[in-house]
Amino acid sequence: MPPRRFDGAELRAARRRADLTQKQVAQGLGLSAHVAVARWEKGERFPPAEKMVGIAAILGVDVDTLFPREGPCDLVDLRSDAGYTQSAAAEEVKGLSRFALGDAEGGRRRLDPDVIAPLSRLYGVDPEALGAAEDQSFGVAAPAAAPRRPPSLAEKLNGLVRKAFDSVPAPEMLAEAVNAKAGTRLTAAQVEALLAGASAADVFAEGSAEVALTGIAAFFDVPQLALQDRAGVEIRVLSDLQYLAAHHDIALAARGGDGGVSSQMLAVLNELVARTPGQP
Repeated sequence: MPPRRFDGAELRAARRRADLTQKQVAQGLGLSAHVAVARWEKGERFPPAEKMVGIAAILGVDVDTLFPREGPCDLVDLRSDAGYTQSAAAEEVKGLSRFALGDAEGGRRRLDPDVIAPLSRLYGVDPEALGAAEDQSFGVAAPAAAPRRPPSLAEKLNGLVRKAFDSVPAPEMLAEAVNAKAGTRLTAAQVEALLAGASAADVFAEGSAEVALTGIAAFFDVPQLALQDRAGVEIRVLSDLQYLAAHHDIALAARGGDGGVSSQMLAVLNELVARTPGQP
């Protein structure tokens, strides 16, 4: 069973909605001719797994919408979702050969422990997710699904790095790039620690974590809240709601025994949601 479902008609419809020709899609994927795209749309061929993320990006559609996933990820799925061929992935990880990666993906020989961390960063997942995918490649049944936990800061950062760069940059290069754009003073050691899973509180001095994360968010053009954990987001949102209530001189919480948000606050929020994006 393929890791993702595929509907040629939906691919054709998405291309037309994007107002692109088959040739333009092929060129965006680095293909020499549009014949492959035409075959995909007719349902005669299945797109290469490592091309799916690129196809979705070119068409401006979420990959999970255009190519819904079926079943748990294995190592091939993770590599393909990261947009790498087997050879390209092996070239990016020191100490990993294409043959060793192929053996792991084929369920013949486990990955060397030394390549787990760099390969996880390359794929934009944590080592636990990589281990679960490796188990899947070896036919090891996954345990009953636990409640999905929010992504860690390291997972978020690795995902942003993978989307922003063609290949994973050295920590020194990433620190310099962020500092040049955001005016921060990140060091290579701090960047490396964050990507490896350290918390912002452990990496930065007291009071400087928020400044650093704001700069990183600015570099990747995402809201600063995108790098916060759930508790941090909730505190920030509540603080903003309190400010909004004070600005409009209304109560945030409903009075009496009803609980929840006041009707006046709900009216303000409904008005904000109904506004055209970008309207002051």
